[in-house]
Amino acid sequence: MSSTATAASGSSVIGRFLSSTIGLKVLMAVTGAIWIGFVLGHMVGNLQVFAPVPAAAPHPLNVYAAFLQGLGGVLWLARIALLLAFVAHVRAAMMLSALNRQARPQTYKNKKNLQASPTSYYMLVSGLVLLAFLLYHIAHLTLGVTNPELAALPLDHGLINVYAKVLASFRQPLIAGIYVIANVFLGLHLHHAVSSMVQTLGLRTPRYAPLVDKLGPAVGGLVIVGNLSMPLAVWLGVVGVVGA
Repeated sequence: MSSTATAASGSSVIGRFLSSTIGLKVLMAVTGAIWIGFVLGHMVGNLQVFAPVPAAAPHPLNVYAAFLQGLGGVLWLARIALLLAFVAHVRAAMMLSALNRQARPQTYKNKKNLQASPTSYYMLVSGLVLLAFLLYHIAHLTLGVTNPELAALPLDHGLINVYAKVLASFRQPLIAGIYVIANVFLGLHLHHAVSSMVQTLGLRTPRYAPLVDKLGPAVGGLVIVGNLSMPLAVWLGVVGVVGA
């Protein structure tokens, strides 16, 4: 067999696997794991908004943002990879949902709906909502498309004043509300997805099943509390002064 035929055969095998129920679940688990790691890391970095404003140094949030910007092309490659992983995750979910509908006899539909977890019904919808929010978030704080006036805020000791941008944004009820709603969807999504991901990857053994079942609610709750604390604290006037 020629190398071209071998490559085509290999591609066909991979394509069939990624179009199967098992393959789609694995794809969702892998891309989901990538995003869970990013969400938790990004949340920890952003929680620096609660750090006090230094008297003669940049705010820690601005130092963190400058470090990320200093990665240059690596940062944009990471952004593109995350976006592609998100799109692949949502597409796999939609394909899996379609396969499940095709394989489910109509007479058992009501019974299966009653047995399914209520959170699972929101997975596809929440995924689409989160994709829309991701695009908005990039346009808002990364590209400055939705709120170009933020670019006029003064620098913080020569650094882009992300801290001031966050304060100016979250003091607007509409923007704060968008972030609150999106992160509630994110937490509910993770509530179901984390435990499902661990099970798909074959890590839910009888010994660790009780822990795995609690992992999803724990991660979802942590993300909701952590990410909602920021817009709510700014909106309620608990954090900072614009321009500080």
